[in-house]
Amino acid sequence: RTCGGSCTSSSPRLAATQVAVIPIARKAEERSRVMEAVSKFTLPFKPAGIGFKVDEREQHSPGWKFNDWEKRGVPLRIEVGPKDLDKNQVMLARRDNGQKMAVSQDGLDRTVLDMLETIQSGLYERARDFREKHSHRVDDFKKFVEILDGEGGFLWCHWCGSGDCEERTKDETKATIRCIPLRNEPEEGKCIRCGGRSERRVIFARAY
Repeated sequence: RTCGGSCTSSSPRLAATQVAVIPIARKAEERSRVMEAVSKFTLPFKPAGIGFKVDEREQHSPGWKFNDWEKRGVPLRIEVGPKDLDKNQVMLARRDNGQKMAVSQDGLDRTVLDMLETIQSGLYERARDFREKHSHRVDDFKKFVEILDGEGGFLWCHWCGSGDCEERTKDETKATIRCIPLRNEPEEGKCIRCGGRSERRVIFARAY
């Protein structure tokens, strides 16, 4: 249990497609007008470093497309139809919290970049809070097993450096060393498995 739910939405800095643009039009003349606006307001996206896709699939409804991009985990969605053009706006839909808002088409590249950074920061804070809430310093093997079989999480434990100790721990608990922190301060202790000398803690957890 090492995921706090933040993994349901792609990180903007890692996502190949950061923004999905959904043109909405029922008639041919509306579609032509909408696509002209899309071409105009997305023109600065690529130079600004924004990875985007314009969903021009005509065989699917807007609702189907919304759901499709949601399932793909794309961080931000832009919806635009004829009524939005009349107001010189688009609708932004955030994947991380479901929030939707109307924003101006003017300077949309800057608005999108700011929103992606907001999403990135929010996901990072959520992941960090989850990590802190589910991190445990453990020095007793019995307690180690109890936590793994209970709430789970990240277990900061001493380890002697022996591959045999790590393998025995894995065989008995399904937990493995997930990280050896590079910046962790040296700390004398006893290996969680064999009681041998240890100079620092490592992080055990179960994968799933």
